[in-house]
Amino acid sequence: MCRMLGVASNNKISPLWLEDFQRMAVEGNIIKSMGEGHGDGWGIAGYLGDWTVHFGRSSGNAAAETEAFEKASSKAMASKSKIIIAHLRKASEGAVHLENSHPFILGEWIFCHNGMIESPGSIELAKYKYDGGTDSERFFKYLIDRLGNKPVKEYPGLIKEAVRDIKASCKCSSLTFLLSNGKYLAGFRDFSEDEDYYTLYYSYSEKHSFSFCSEPLPGFDWTPMGNGELIIVDREGGVLYGF
Repeated sequence: MCRMLGVASNNKISPLWLEDFQRMAVEGNIIKSMGEGHGDGWGIAGYLGDWTVHFGRSSGNAAAETEAFEKASSKAMASKSKIIIAHLRKASEGAVHLENSHPFILGEWIFCHNGMIESPGSIELAKYKYDGGTDSERFFKYLIDRLGNKPVKEYPGLIKEAVRDIKASCKCSSLTFLLSNGKYLAGFRDFSEDEDYYTLYYSYSEKHSFSFCSEPLPGFDWTPMGNGELIIVDREGGVLYGF
């Protein structure tokens, strides 16, 4: 159970995005049955040229690590990465260890997920090794198994197919995620439980900036995504597909 932020922009990404997002470690919406805060790990990832990189990542308490988070934010700004994905974790599946902190990286891909998949071992991976202990990592690698080197025009069908197959074999609270390969950023919202928690919003700026966030950040107009809605944008914030 988590909070997510993804930004694709042709302009310099403002550090205020990450500063406002970090506050969700304390102030972010939670499932009513769970304790306050998203303090089971955090991460910020993006690209140095064509190379994926964690600008910062921790399994510690996100609310208490203001200095480390700010340092990671500064690295992200200095990188001039056109795509940034950040995540605040509230553990549901998998121990509070570094390898279970989102975003996950695999080759050119960066991924984070909000939700829970019961019995994720039934999700069979054709190619990639399962390194951590989370349902999210298995979900990520299952998606990449499907997408591979396929052209972006095939992503919508392949993503929807993968989601359908997982839901056919596992009970899922939500399969909401952010995914990037450095060229594109995809945001997908899916929920079976707690519509008010498994939210994903988007904001588009005419200055070629497109953002996804679990909750609206101040200073921008946000639109809630519907259940089953997928949006794919290029790394300069231009919308390619919206379903």
